[in-house]
Amino acid sequence: MPDSSQKKIEISPIHNFAQKLQLPEVLPRIKEYVLWQARMRGLLGAGKPLPDEDRKIPDYAPLSINLDITTGCNFACDHCVDMPILNKGTKFAHERLLSSLKLMADKGLKSVIIIGGGEPTVYPQFQETVLFMKALKLQVAVVSNGSGNQKISDIAHALDENDWVRLSLDAGSNELFQAMHHPRQAITLEQICAFVPRIKAINARFKFGFSFVITWQESAINDSRIIENIHEMSLAAERARQYQFDYISFKPFLTRAVNNHAEVVGMEDSDKHFAAVIAKICAQVAQAKKLETPQFRVYEATNLKVLKTGNYHDYTRQPQQCHIQFFRQVLSPLGTFNCAAYRNQPNARIGDKNAYADEHSYARTREACAEQIRNFNAQTQCCEVTCLYNQTNWWIEELIADPQKLSLLQTSISEPDYFL
Repeated sequence: MPDSSQKKIEISPIHNFAQKLQLPEVLPRIKEYVLWQARMRGLLGAGKPLPDEDRKIPDYAPLSINLDITTGCNFACDHCVDMPILNKGTKFAHERLLSSLKLMADKGLKSVIIIGGGEPTVYPQFQETVLFMKALKLQVAVVSNGSGNQKISDIAHALDENDWVRLSLDAGSNELFQAMHHPRQAITLEQICAFVPRIKAINARFKFGFSFVITWQESAINDSRIIENIHEMSLAAERARQYQFDYISFKPFLTRAVNNHAEVVGMEDSDKHFAAVIAKICAQVAQAKKLETPQFRVYEATNLKVLKTGNYHDYTRQPQQCHIQFFRQVLSPLGTFNCAAYRNQPNARIGDKNAYADEHSYARTREACAEQIRNFNAQTQCCEVTCLYNQTNWWIEELIADPQKLSLLQTSISEPDYFL
């Protein structure tokens, strides 16, 4: 178990996953999962075989998924952690994708974040897919590079107060935006941001965010150095407020670990430039926070907070079993994976792109996920990952060790937010 004396970082509501797992519609699922785990561990510990049904996870689809709707992208960002998998021609069969979403919704899926692996709006049926998911009563989020804002405006009317859109922009000036993102067709940061008020005029109920991945001179990925943008953090916050974004979110640059290609923070506190980089980041965050109003917020990602406070390594001490993979997975044209940190990595693969396309595939996936939970050793596989789900995994571990604590759980009365 983690040292309880370690300094705890205040978790923002959007990252309080333990609370989300106690929402009224979800609490029975966490209880069923904990009891399944306790029963399975008891049998295996006694050297007894598992009954056939215990070789499968409880009868649920994930609560939340990251949907990589396409691997196509119209930018060539120098800091892209997914560059090796982009524009390879791998695709979903559209009808099979829709059938997967329908089956998963029937089996308990509550939220979908369309993100990663490519630019969502280049998917030809982007609007149809979003409207299909909203018809299934799913919470929907979209992470886009901003080039497809017209398509986002086409679906804006269907979104509600529990949905959100976030644009990955990472710059305050167009000059830096162009140098970092390399759009394949002419578009400026000004054009992207100027579209936001037009979308909010259609529907202002959902949150619209400006994402800023912080890069520094010593950061590198894809065998090349990348451009620093720390100096434009507060300028980006000014732009975000000016163009009616609801918030700006700062997070540190991620690279790939050498041993298993996991997504990890691209800087260690042992790096010689660490203190200087952190000091510059802190100064820019402080400047950005001066711009906050009741209508505009400045957020810091958990992995940025722990990097700044020096307890980054506390969040890399994982339990042996990752429990969150029962509740959250990645569905991609490249397959179905247990975590976004391992997108397209064989060690994290649960199934192919049709893992939830029909009842037969779903049954196989339940068994594959149970095997992955048993055999994926997060202590070793994730020893370099600053995991957002670290505290939730340890919380579930405590419940499995003492299932009587389940009786103390109470349903959360917060707004239903099922995004994991």
